[in-house]
Amino acid sequence: MPMTAAIYARQSLDKTGEGQAVERQLSECRRLATSRKIRVVHEFIDNDVSASKGIRPEYTRMLSLISAGEIDTIITWHTDRLYRRVRDLVDLVEVAEKHALQILTVKAGEIDLTTPAGRMAAGMLGHVARYEVEQKGARQAASNVQRARNGVWQFSNRPYGYERTMDGVQVVAEEAGIIREAYDRFLAGESLYGIVDNFNERNIATTTDRPWSISTLSARLSNPAYAGLRFYRGEEVAVGDWEPIVPRETWEAFKASKRQRRKPDSWSNRTKYLLSGLALCGVCGGRLMARPDYVRGPSRARRVVYACSSKWCVQRDQTRVDELVEEVLVARLSQPDASRLLKPKVEVAPLHERADDLRRRRDDLAAALSEGLLSLAAVRTESRKLTDQLNAVEKSIAEADDSSGLDELLAASDVRAVWGGLSLSKRRATIDTLMTVAVARQKNTRVFDPADVQIEWRRERES
Repeated sequence: MPMTAAIYARQSLDKTGEGQAVERQLSECRRLATSRKIRVVHEFIDNDVSASKGIRPEYTRMLSLISAGEIDTIITWHTDRLYRRVRDLVDLVEVAEKHALQILTVKAGEIDLTTPAGRMAAGMLGHVARYEVEQKGARQAASNVQRARNGVWQFSNRPYGYERTMDGVQVVAEEAGIIREAYDRFLAGESLYGIVDNFNERNIATTTDRPWSISTLSARLSNPAYAGLRFYRGEEVAVGDWEPIVPRETWEAFKASKRQRRKPDSWSNRTKYLLSGLALCGVCGGRLMARPDYVRGPSRARRVVYACSSKWCVQRDQTRVDELVEEVLVARLSQPDASRLLKPKVEVAPLHERADDLRRRRDDLAAALSEGLLSLAAVRTESRKLTDQLNAVEKSIAEADDSSGLDELLAASDVRAVWGGLSLSKRRATIDTLMTVAVARQKNTRVFDPADVQIEWRRERES
């Protein structure tokens, strides 16, 4: 009975997209089939698909046709085109034993999986293929580390603000301007949500021609490459060989500011109300969140209130609380001694230099360990000390500029006009920096009493 054969071809990575390696495999497999006078009824191709990970759709379809009795012979260029994992070989052996499958290869001859000797040979070939994959992976990992330490930036998807040319990684001027704008606006107190919303209103697209999202912008701004820094597996390893878009100080300030906005209720990206998550319950200390409420009576009119999110201790009309707090804030900032509300400014440049020095000293520990100058235990102990010091310095940097964005208000001749022109996120940031607002339990539920809204100025309280 004549053989009914299928040719199977595969390559893991098709850099050009032209499938030339697959075509060469097919050509040699067809010649083998012709020389053996075998009729080929199917050709299955998995292009740009790895045999050591992932699903191979054409390979799976071929096995189903073998199980259906439509194919009794596989022709392939080499066994490593069929399998690299022991698990795949086991599956293939089971199919071969059930259906008397014959395997012919251009480079490794005939493989008979129905006999012990054939299975042993197939297993040995599989182990060799696996060894080659692991060796290739080890060489690739070592090459990646070396490139990183040399400050070379490898990327497959073009990052916003940069492009790869014959001269290396180059800045895309228009996109770089957008990135700098995003950093400046965030450091001025604006939320990621507000920046993203504005970018999309202006039809500024990402590198994939899609609208911006909060996660996309956050990932971009958190990328140390914009400051010309080469990181590998979360650790800084070198200064990059490309032009930075922002100075390192801007990137460090962004990280510090992002950490400072650590209370999710206070810095909700989607909040629509001035004090939602900022104001506190005067009874239990929980945060007040904005929520809808309906007035009793036939009209069932809807309004927004601030309500205790912990134990529902208090509830107060959102509009009246906002108006009261804004009136108090504008009045206080209009006074001649308004600058007393701010902490004394701290020079952050020496703090950044101190942080850089601590990072260098921590990195030097690895060299001391490799050269045998320090034991592993000593390196771990010293590394913990340096890390604790670095965390303390970064905390000081984060706290040094907590009055950012207030200079315009303090210098204004008309504070009310400037305040009215600020975005919601900047107004929330100002309130969070200058004061705490707590709402006490209402004595008369029918009357709004301003005395129930307790305001404390942070700086004056600390003094």
